[in-house]
Amino acid sequence: MTSLDSRIIETMSRTAMIPKDEFTPDRKLAHLGIGSLEQIECVLSLEDELEIELHERDLHRLQTVQDVIDAVRQAYDGRGSART
Repeated sequence: MTSLDSRIIETMSRTAMIPKDEFTPDRKLAHLGIGSLEQIECVLSLEDELEIELHERDLHRLQTVQDVIDAVRQAYDGRGSART
């Protein structure tokens, strides 16, 4: 697990008020008790924490913790090229 992955999980854990040891890559967000409202709160927290922007059109695809990690990594890697 990279330091970015750890930051993602820590932020999601804090926002959703779920112990971070329950976050595993294959765990479904719904099984963690993260519904659509909590998912939006987690995304907003991640955007603030990491200074990124996740594409709204991709949010419905976030089903597992790994999906969130992948989406954040993509946004994080592309953030330098998106700024002018």
